Amino acid sequence: MRWIHHSPILRRSNPGKSMRIRRLATATLLVSAGYASGQCISTFPSNEAFTGATVGTPGTLVNNWSNLAGDDLEWWVDANGTPTANTGPIGDHTTLNTVGKYMYVSAAAAGATPGRTAILQSPCYDLSTITTPYLTFWYHMDGSQQGTLAVDLNVNGTIVSNVWSVSGAQGHRWKQGWLNLAPYLGQANLRIRFRAVTGTGALSDIGLDDVFVGSLNANMGCTEPTAANYSSTANLNDGSCSYACSGGQQRVRVEIIHDQYPSETSWTLKNGSTGATLASGNNTTNRNGTTLCVANDVCLVFKISDSYGDGICCNYGNGEYRVYLNENLVSQGGNFSSSEETVFNCPPGFSCATPRPLSLAPVGQTYPVTLATFTTTRVEEWYDFTPPLSGSYTISTCNTNTCDTRLWLYDMSCSVLNLSDGIEGATFGDDNDGGCGLQAVVNANMPGGVVHHLRVGDNAGACNGAVTVTITYNGPVVGCMNSQSCNFSPLATVPCTDCCIAFGDPSCPDGPDLTINAPTMQSSMTLSTVNITDACAPVEGCTGGLGQRYVIRFTTRIENNGTTDYHIGSPSAQPQMFSTNNCHGHAHYRGYADYILFDQAGNAIPVGFKNGFCVMDIGCYPGSTTQYGCSNMGISKGCYDVYSSGTTCNWIDVTDVPAGTYTLVLRTNWQRAPDALGRHERDYSNNFAQVCINLTRNAQNVPSFSIVSNCAPYVDCLGQAYGDARYDCTGVCAGPVKRGDLTSDFVQNAADAVTYISSILGDDITPTNCNDLNADGAITVSDAGLMVNCYTQRDIHNAQTVIDYHPWCEFPRGYLSTPDTVTLSLANLDPVNKTVDVYMRNPTCRVLGYEFSLGGLTIQSVTNLVPNLVGHISMNSSLGGTKVIGLSYVDSSAVRNLTAMPLCRINYLSLTGGAVCIASITDIVNQDANDVVTRISGGCLAVPNTVTLSAKVWLDGPYHAVTGLMRDDLRATSRLPLSEPYAAMGFTHASGGGGEQMNPAVLTVTGSDAIVDWVFLELRSTAAPFNVLATRSALLQRDGDIVSTDGISPVTFQAAPGSYRIAVRHRNHLGIMTNTSVALGSSSTVVDLRTAATACYGTNARKTLATGVLGMWAGNTVGDDRLLYAGANNDRDPILVVIGGITPTSVIAGYYREDVNLSGDVQYTGAGNDRDLILQNIGGAIPTNSVIQQLP
Repeated sequence: MRWIHHSPILRRSNPGKSMRIRRLATATLLVSAGYASGQCISTFPSNEAFTGATVGTPGTLVNNWSNLAGDDLEWWVDANGTPTANTGPIGDHTTLNTVGKYMYVSAAAAGATPGRTAILQSPCYDLSTITTPYLTFWYHMDGSQQGTLAVDLNVNGTIVSNVWSVSGAQGHRWKQGWLNLAPYLGQANLRIRFRAVTGTGALSDIGLDDVFVGSLNANMGCTEPTAANYSSTANLNDGSCSYACSGGQQRVRVEIIHDQYPSETSWTLKNGSTGATLASGNNTTNRNGTTLCVANDVCLVFKISDSYGDGICCNYGNGEYRVYLNENLVSQGGNFSSSEETVFNCPPGFSCATPRPLSLAPVGQTYPVTLATFTTTRVEEWYDFTPPLSGSYTISTCNTNTCDTRLWLYDMSCSVLNLSDGIEGATFGDDNDGGCGLQAVVNANMPGGVVHHLRVGDNAGACNGAVTVTITYNGPVVGCMNSQSCNFSPLATVPCTDCCIAFGDPSCPDGPDLTINAPTMQSSMTLSTVNITDACAPVEGCTGGLGQRYVIRFTTRIENNGTTDYHIGSPSAQPQMFSTNNCHGHAHYRGYADYILFDQAGNAIPVGFKNGFCVMDIGCYPGSTTQYGCSNMGISKGCYDVYSSGTTCNWIDVTDVPAGTYTLVLRTNWQRAPDALGRHERDYSNNFAQVCINLTRNAQNVPSFSIVSNCAPYVDCLGQAYGDARYDCTGVCAGPVKRGDLTSDFVQNAADAVTYISSILGDDITPTNCNDLNADGAITVSDAGLMVNCYTQRDIHNAQTVIDYHPWCEFPRGYLSTPDTVTLSLANLDPVNKTVDVYMRNPTCRVLGYEFSLGGLTIQSVTNLVPNLVGHISMNSSLGGTKVIGLSYVDSSAVRNLTAMPLCRINYLSLTGGAVCIASITDIVNQDANDVVTRISGGCLAVPNTVTLSAKVWLDGPYHAVTGLMRDDLRATSRLPLSEPYAAMGFTHASGGGGEQMNPAVLTVTGSDAIVDWVFLELRSTAAPFNVLATRSALLQRDGDIVSTDGISPVTFQAAPGSYRIAVRHRNHLGIMTNTSVALGSSSTVVDLRTAATACYGTNARKTLATGVLGMWAGNTVGDDRLLYAGANNDRDPILVVIGGITPTSVIAGYYREDVNLSGDVQYTGAGNDRDLILQNIGGAIPTNSVIQQLP
């Protein structure tokens, strides 16, 4: 027995897997080409990776592999991890990801242990053609209760047991086993049996993959490339791999098992002190990790990233990573968002995870008291500071340093920190704004007992790594703690004596007063390019799309010039002030800042929006002290918050803004919301700042800008400075009409989205400024999806507050998300049940809605096939049409799929061609209602056993000899039904005929191709022409062409190619049939029954309408096989009955069988009546004559 280590497969629980024990039943077999039952494999090498097998319990095996009967358990086909933690693989050996398949024996079910056996047998091998036969395979035996894996041989019916075996736990990595088959050289019928015996408990799953049989010139050695003694010539590992490093070094091992999307994953291992990359990997390089030697004292930072932002577990596979140092596990995981970082082997103070401890002096009873003074030893150093009591603290580098210093404090977990050179993301921090020049100082109210991660640094090494810091406790915060008082202090921890002031008292403070510092904004404006890869950026209004964007950056400084703090609080204590339902999932203060660009006509262009992730005191004017941080947000009176121009999203996106002069308005708390204590600002008119810019573009369309001086303050259309009044989409100032409000109820809601879909299907909507929500000049599912996104996101946020703080419903918006591609295909065409399935592959995005058109059929109905959208998505089509629209009217979307999965099932009325195709994709929108790149792959399916016919006939009743065309009065007067009428009249359909529906758009066609009426086509047996083999209801055009229900195509029948008699029948004309058979196939065959060139069955089958013009006899109102004017069952009396039976001059309009001339009116007397035509056709002089239909 031999094995080697390989890249890992780790373990994770997967409770969704079903468990059962097999009893004396073999797995279903699928025999691949070249492996017929009973035929031994004689072509080598033979490799079995179980890729073609189907996952299940046991699943479906291929290539003559089988579970033997008579043992206790079965080998199962599996992927994505076995169901018990700490045993079994989570991915295969072949690909080392969660999609790949392998075989395994589960020990989890009751009765599966101890000592239960499962035997997997290979196909037979004919070894007579090879000279050095070997068996190699990979096995997985992780778990503390492991059993045994053995190899037995079936040599021409004789069982040779235990030719190879291994017992006990073998670790979490796949290992290689092999067997020299030289003793069986020349055997023509040898089978291999893998016999698994479970151990003492559930932690004894056994896996198998990549079985090789073939000639092998065995060369023992170390086969892992990263080992110190790797041999490039070795093909069997002899267990000699050494991972020892040279003196002064140690080995790092990185192991990665990918989810279904390995292209999204990358990783780096860096020297934490220098930032140098020591190793890295992605989908093409070091895909599953590596090993390397590093210096013993090097500080290491491992970071794994996922470009989609959903980690490698657990939505699309249970992937996992592990990092080892000298085979000691340092970190493992997989369930992260965009990235996860691990710092190890680093000295104290290097990172948040490895802080230096602080020794604090006793607090005592006299304040202020210095708790600690210390000096850092590197450019940036971390400490953990836990305030001993709640109260006011000062952390300062003032008076002890002359260099440029910085301070940051974080009260959240190290794993969620978002570090930057600025103080963004810190709970408290200072960089030159604390009032001590270049030296940083933080004044903050901190809760006692809460760990704060203190980060001390300097500006670009200005202090040479030595910064002296002092921590001072200033004492408890004393203030009014009566919440019913107008001077209530939410930060106070000790009540003041007789200081609370009742509401209404003249001495009550006025309140906060937020303003935006305009000079700071204007002086910091610069144009730059950014490459946006974060899908949340356009969703949250930060940019107008992904990829390279041109942005104008600026600094936003919000000051509180009032007499009280503007208290915001924390998401847990004051949830009404925050939103967590956003793309990133962070808690955002709702009304931090809005950036609006107005053109010269006063139209707002949505180009930017800033969520307040953390609103805090950055600096203060003399006489005021910073108090608020990220854990308890607000702006103290006399203080200010700053988001610098380098902060992400502190910009306006001008990528798509045309050249011109614009007014940029910044506003804060524009909704005039009180703070968390209910205190309103004393002045809302100063919550704005503006700057005018002239935007220009060069010949390459690259923008640039200049500031326009002395521009007038922005005034809305009602004349109010910085007012919210805007022109609505109809051009009315402060008008009530909202874009997308198709129901005209002044609310954007689900009814509007529904109306979008019905209007698209009805083809009765044209783009306008009010309904084209993405301004692309077309109304599609994209507009409906934007409406869904508008009201669902608005309603989710408004469930928490009445303030709309984000422009979901401000249009136009939306863009083409170029990283997202969705592919549609067709499958499972079923002519018997008249269905076809549409499949969708959407590997990079979820899908909210789609719109596409089909060819070759007309639609009856559509059903959803996406499991997670059952009950959520609305499926839409028009009866007899070809367009399909699917849209979720709630906040739900189809999950991503790496492979094509069922999307919807089309139930069709009739086939209109020899192939069913996805004719075109109009739009597909992702979960944010943005268009994606669309593709069609495998978009056509040939209809089995179909023939196509282009028949031509004249109907006597509507034929007009002067024009040489038939009248189309039924169409022109809207009396022609959209559904075929013949089934209801008793005509018998066959082979898929019946129920045909006409697309309403067909009736808009005029001229010679206008529709006259429905006709009934039959394919009859050549030998026995009374036998009807297939039928179709079709449409007759004015020029005699019979077309399918789309008004264009030839008529398709479900019948095998061959020769048939062609019959044409009509509801009030006598039917006709070809006298001889006609050969039909997939290409359309023309059969012109309008002339004598095509002979008809019988005698006098057609009427001569003009010289050389033959047509079908009109007047069969009874619907039998003859024309009669008098006597029993005559065709004249039904006309009189229909019009009333008493007054023969009456006229009745509609679609009636008694309308012999197809005028749309039934008349018994007068010009153009229907009775005379019957008399004329039987001869005119003798009313008892008849005309007999010539059909067998």
